[in-house]
Amino acid sequence: MLATALPLILTLSLTQNPAPPGHMDCEEIQRIERTRTAPTPHEICVSPGRMTGVVFDEPVLVELQEEFRFEEVSRGRTSINVMPPKDMAPGERLRLSARYVDGNHPEDALTLFLVASPDQSTRQVEVFRDTRTRESFERELEQERVERQRSQQELARLRLELEQLRQKYADPRQLHWLIYSHSMTREGIRARTFKKSLIGQEGNELRVDKGVSYRSKYRIAIELWLVNLGSIPWNNIGIEVRLLPHGDWPIVHSWQQAMPEVNVAFMVIIEMEAPSAWTSVECELLLRDDSGKRLRIRGIEIP
Repeated sequence: MLATALPLILTLSLTQNPAPPGHMDCEEIQRIERTRTAPTPHEICVSPGRMTGVVFDEPVLVELQEEFRFEEVSRGRTSINVMPPKDMAPGERLRLSARYVDGNHPEDALTLFLVASPDQSTRQVEVFRDTRTRESFERELEQERVERQRSQQELARLRLELEQLRQKYADPRQLHWLIYSHSMTREGIRARTFKKSLIGQEGNELRVDKGVSYRSKYRIAIELWLVNLGSIPWNNIGIEVRLLPHGDWPIVHSWQQAMPEVNVAFMVIIEMEAPSAWTSVECELLLRDDSGKRLRIRGIEIP
């Protein structure tokens, strides 16, 4: 009765006679999957002045022998982080005791040896309990194999569809899709070039080179050409659009070429939903990047 109530004990202890220094294969992150059969000790590299953490997959209670020797010890519900003693000799082995809070599977035992290695250490150890049968693992592996095969087939199908769509709609000479989707009115796609007062506007080493606004039955698009005047390109250009005098105008889609070096124009395309009325409107663009650079373009006419 008492034996079945005992929590799982994971043991790490400080030996009196340190093992001679050796060459260990130290991993930055080490994963330990605990099985109920053939328990074997696991060696973990630690180094004075470097923190090593042990993370369990379930809540544990941990006791560290001669804890006063350690430079730093911090505990969590499922982890313990330790910085070994400064006087820890190469090859010296430390151990600590832990028990699972749930008290299940007291027959499982694990020994982790923290072995001093002056030149390298393991940053994190992940400990998992194996509470399933071999058949359970085999079923999971089979399910993963079937799912991987299904995903590969789905990916192949999507790639084929993408290629078919590219061949069907990438031809710049065709008009049938615009007609079929009712994107055009009888007047076609309206377009208006930027007025002269907008050309040459500058802000934080970025200049407006040219631009065109387009209007279909359902969408507005702005083709904007900009020139980088500075030696450092803008990073992650963000765009805001305001439809005057109504306010913010949500962007449906935007695309931009990679910004080249100095004095070479590149293109930006911004697309929005068209207003319900066909009256001509104006909008303004605000461009900004991660460093705080800004360029505001006011008075863009929409046909």
